[in-house]
Amino acid sequence: MQQKPVIAVVGAGPGIGEAVARRFAAEGYVTALLARTEKKLQSICQRIEADFGPGISQYYLTDVRVEKQIISSFDAIRAQLGPVQVLVYNAGARRVNGRTILDTATEEFESFTKINLFGAFWSSKCALPDMLTTGRGTIIFTGATGSLRGMSGLSSFSPGKFGLRSLAQILTREYQSKGIHTAHVIIDGPVDGELIGGVKRRQWRRDGESEKLEEVDAYVVQPNDIAQTYWYLHSQPRSTWTQELDVRAQREPMFSKF
Repeated sequence: MQQKPVIAVVGAGPGIGEAVARRFAAEGYVTALLARTEKKLQSICQRIEADFGPGISQYYLTDVRVEKQIISSFDAIRAQLGPVQVLVYNAGARRVNGRTILDTATEEFESFTKINLFGAFWSSKCALPDMLTTGRGTIIFTGATGSLRGMSGLSSFSPGKFGLRSLAQILTREYQSKGIHTAHVIIDGPVDGELIGGVKRRQWRRDGESEKLEEVDAYVVQPNDIAQTYWYLHSQPRSTWTQELDVRAQREPMFSKF
């Protein structure tokens, strides 16, 4: 078994998940990436290993809606890499085009809530025992504007994110005194990535807003900057642990309605 510290990124895709994994890999962490899509996981691992060396990243196919799959993946991580010292729960599911409660299917509500909340609960239960044994660990949850306010059309998204925020507070109250630092990060606004970033750029070109194309980071949250924030939270001295932090791009209104 290798001797480097281990970070598990649950919901690892191109964007925040990959950026966080890369930031921790740069600090000597082995990255365990959990998600459903093998092709994306393979590509992310290959890019990380190309920059930081072989064996620095491994992936585990996991549907976070299924508790047994999460347990199996964490068992494999523990056996192959070692105990998880940092858990980042980044999995999330939401609609691009909102639907009213009456138009939202029970199946969607259940599926999204499992991704946005249940998976974090199960992942935390898998990571906590080893953290408690060593008396240290970091758990970071990726939240959203929907963690604070229910918005029209997001009935299958916001309830899970509300719950995720509560779960982070409960973990803090139960385990902070035992050395476990739990932080909830509210990302208040769109994140630059394959989907949102592309949509925003096309919109700006269509509307002739060239100044936004030249200053993207003032309008759209950058994954690499979020990753730096996560590293900052993890490396905080224990006299000043942050439990909740909200971030947004410079030009984004506070608690966006996006």
